[in-house]
Amino acid sequence: MNPTAQFDAFRSAIAADDDERTEPLALKLTPADEPALIELLSSPEENERWWALRALAACGSANAVAPVAKGLDDPAPAVRAAAALALAHLHRRHPAEVTPLLDPLAAHLADEEGMVRQIAADALAMCGDDAAPALARVLFEQRHEGARTRAAGALRKMATRKAASILYALLNDPNPLVRTYAYEGLDEMGLLETLLVTLQ
Repeated sequence: MNPTAQFDAFRSAIAADDDERTEPLALKLTPADEPALIELLSSPEENERWWALRALAACGSANAVAPVAKGLDDPAPAVRAAAALALAHLHRRHPAEVTPLLDPLAAHLADEEGMVRQIAADALAMCGDDAAPALARVLFEQRHEGARTRAAGALRKMATRKAASILYALLNDPNPLVRTYAYEGLDEMGLLETLLVTLQ
């Protein structure tokens, strides 16, 4: 499929390094542009890969999920972060396709780059209850304390009953930051007072 005129304008804006022009063009792309965007994910240029992920987050179909997920292993931290966020946006439209990839996304809670770690946590929180099992595996099966802390933070941000059931189990966790997120998350959901009353 030949690239559309919109895609050509989008790629020209990337080449000009004009983010203010590129952003609105990225949001105007349609599923007709998806094949060209997926091809752009293999570009040697980091900026092109980043913008391809940004655009697919907005217009990608279920077919874009697997190519986007490959971006989690990109050598460039900014691209890994963009892939994490794109998966969260794709999850809103295609949860069945994205949910099996949430464990690889959760693995980036231990990424070597702080920006990627934080965006991975935010992305998992955006996926809601579908991400709860992956976050629970990080918390109960891993020893990477930084990843465990970010997983607890994501559950706190999620603020659902499913997240609360995991947070309850963390109230006596040996990691003080994990305990703090558990207490704060349950308190913010109005569940900590209920728990204390039950224990009295």
